[in-house]
Amino acid sequence: MAARLGRVAWVVVMAVTLPLSGCVATDDSAGGGEGKERVTAAIEAARAQQQAQLDHDWEAACEARTERLRRSMGMDTVAECVEVITAPKPRDNSDTRVRTSEAIEVPALGPHPAGIGVAVGVIVDSRRPPLVVQTAMRLVPDKRGTWLVDQMVNIFESEIADSKAVRAELAERVTVDD
Repeated sequence: MAARLGRVAWVVVMAVTLPLSGCVATDDSAGGGEGKERVTAAIEAARAQQQAQLDHDWEAACEARTERLRRSMGMDTVAECVEVITAPKPRDNSDTRVRTSEAIEVPALGPHPAGIGVAVGVIVDSRRPPLVVQTAMRLVPDKRGTWLVDQMVNIFESEIADSKAVRAELAERVTVDD
């Protein structure tokens, strides 16, 4: 019971600050494509993941996570993930928008494979000054080329993070267990 409450508390915090959803790469090749298409697909996946959470598209949000990330959050299946994150939220997101940084290649770290790092900012315009919550995301393609979030790290800066901040945050912490 305590573990489940811990999961719910963690997910409520994540739901408020780190929205996610899913996106499929436009390139059909395994590994998420190549070159500019790869980077563009990863950036769009990061943006779409944030937006789907804001839109309460819980199934897409859960499907957009790697199995490793879901399990590190205490959720073994997509169905369990949906059940946990549909807990009541403290506010609606109608005045919230999503902004992404430029993408950067990030090397493998611990259990995290090499991928693309993107900073995603969630901006709440109704606050004065506007509230900006940023997350560095490591996106990796699955076998079909769908970009999934494998690592999320909070960024504590006042402006949208640049690629150096994304690389530094993702390189500092391993966020899931092997």
